[in-house]
Amino acid sequence: MLHNIVEDLVEDWLERILAEYTCCKCAKCRMDMMAMSLNKLKPHYVVARDAYSRVRYLDTSTQNDIMMAVVTSVEFIKDHPRHEG
Repeated sequence: MLHNIVEDLVEDWLERILAEYTCCKCAKCRMDMMAMSLNKLKPHYVVARDAYSRVRYLDTSTQNDIMMAVVTSVEFIKDHPRHEG
């Protein structure tokens, strides 16, 4: 089964970053944050979800790109949630 390993990394960063924010963390906002972040990043498909696949994305430059995409998305959705509240 094919899997975009960047999804896992974005989800990891999203959890870390949301811990620092006071904003809506409902499922809808989280999905919007994930989608917006992933749309800013180049996908990387793997056949197996294993440690080796993740190691390729542990370099500082790539992690910084992922972190910045997530922060930007969290800030945007925080200010523009698609629901009332």
